[in-house]
Amino acid sequence: MNSFVLPVLIDLLAEQGISKTQLLENTDLDGVDLSRSQLFNAAQSDEVCGRAIALSGDRLLGIQLGTKLDMVSLGILGYALMTSATVGDVLKLMVRYKRALLPSMRIELIPGEGSVELRSAAPHLPQALEQFYKDALYAGLVTNLNLLTDNHGARAVLELDHGQPEDRAFYESVFGSTIHFNSNRCGLTFDAESLAVTISTSDPVAQDVFRRECDRILANDNYSGAVSERVVQLLLLSRSEFPTAAAVAQQMYMSESTLQRRLGKEGSRYQLLLDQVRYRLALEYLQGTDLPGAEIAALLGFNNSANFRRSFKRWSGTTPVRIRQATHRIGGG
Repeated sequence: MNSFVLPVLIDLLAEQGISKTQLLENTDLDGVDLSRSQLFNAAQSDEVCGRAIALSGDRLLGIQLGTKLDMVSLGILGYALMTSATVGDVLKLMVRYKRALLPSMRIELIPGEGSVELRSAAPHLPQALEQFYKDALYAGLVTNLNLLTDNHGARAVLELDHGQPEDRAFYESVFGSTIHFNSNRCGLTFDAESLAVTISTSDPVAQDVFRRECDRILANDNYSGAVSERVVQLLLLSRSEFPTAAAVAQQMYMSESTLQRRLGKEGSRYQLLLDQVRYRLALEYLQGTDLPGAEIAALLGFNNSANFRRSFKRWSGTTPVRIRQATHRIGGG
């Protein structure tokens, strides 16, 4: 996360009577120089944003943050986005530089028939924090596309995987009326016409400079995520026989202490990555097979079903049974 976002969050909380000291005290960012451009890793972002959610208790905090973020607040990345040629190019750049935006989130573009869906997820995070990030991303994107296209580029359909809130009018004031609640997915879908809308501040020469600078900044190993991604690949390849951190380190030709240190620089931990992979595989088994819970637990390396259920509830906020029931309802129409 870019450090320029933090003052915006601090100002937003101040409106609710929550001070900067309350937000940052005893965190890894206590005393950080907010005048200097820098990137916060996933662990730092999650700690501060999670604390903001707890202090505020406002479930609309993410949307409010997104509407207050402008491209300039994102520094060099913001300028790269502002100088893009079209709405579609903005979306592609967001995915390319996603670690500078939301390092904990998976952000991807899913092509459809004459459309593209921007989808994001972080199932390893607490549900409230994942929703906060999604809300901030979608609200910030729609708000800024309206500004950058003179209100012609944000015709997107928003799908949310939670129930319709009492304050639907607030959602519509930000996203428009094309919002679908209780969807089986969460994302923004843009049609071909919207993707082709030009950006009013487009400048191909300047964008080339800004993109090269973004690439240089993100090449820093602290934020590249290269080690984390390699660990995830090795864990997925192992499937049920999950190796220890020491065994993974050996496969990557480094000591276990070096592996843990490099993961720490990327804002991650071996156990966190293992939990992410287990959760991802658990969803595959629950939604794509009829395997009983005991077999799934064994495939994921749990010694009994009860431990699997407890871990799954911690990862997702729900139970394996409910996930399977929801899958069958959707599949059955």
